[in-house]
Amino acid sequence: MTIDTRSNPVTAKSPQLPPPRQDTLYHISKWIVTTYFRRLYRWKVVGDEHIPPEGPVIIASNHIHFLDPPLIGASTKRFVYFMAKVELFRWRPIALLLSRFGAFPVRRGGNDKTAVRLALSVPAHGGCLIIFPEGHRSRTGQLLPGMPGVAFIARKAQCPVVPAAVIGPYRIGRPLTVRFGPPLYPDPGDTNETLLEKLMERIQSLVAEGHGD
Repeated sequence: MTIDTRSNPVTAKSPQLPPPRQDTLYHISKWIVTTYFRRLYRWKVVGDEHIPPEGPVIIASNHIHFLDPPLIGASTKRFVYFMAKVELFRWRPIALLLSRFGAFPVRRGGNDKTAVRLALSVPAHGGCLIIFPEGHRSRTGQLLPGMPGVAFIARKAQCPVVPAAVIGPYRIGRPLTVRFGPPLYPDPGDTNETLLEKLMERIQSLVAEGHGD
């Protein structure tokens, strides 16, 4: 997704996502997802104490598999919001299910202002947003260059950005690790480019740590 970094303010008239619904359905679904990862992979989470238990926060991770959003969501106690390609929302039952668990649509390859405003509304209302700075999945597992639009969201949100790394591969019986690092706080002097550089360096360091303790 390309983001117009000139202006995308969150105003009273901006679109907003529904508040988290951590009810029985949510907890049962999260238990199913968590059990799936525990049973099929040697899954572990490192550094989840870096995620604030409440208040606005962005989790910025590498992206190696379509299961990354639920994996990261299962790795934290927070209710998480994340972007998903708009094609997944064309069938209403799937759209309702995705929306129910924090997903919202984004048009890839264009300047989707609605998706950007929805993303900005998450930390603006004290929520937890997952973003993938690479913009799409890495086919090799190697970290791809980040997109400045993601840094734009982080700068506009002015909230902690927790770097994260998913370390695979997603193969049954093999290690699958999610690492979180200390939060990065946007500096007033940061540009999209300087913040993105710092963020990608943090993510790369987490990826380099691999599955070790």
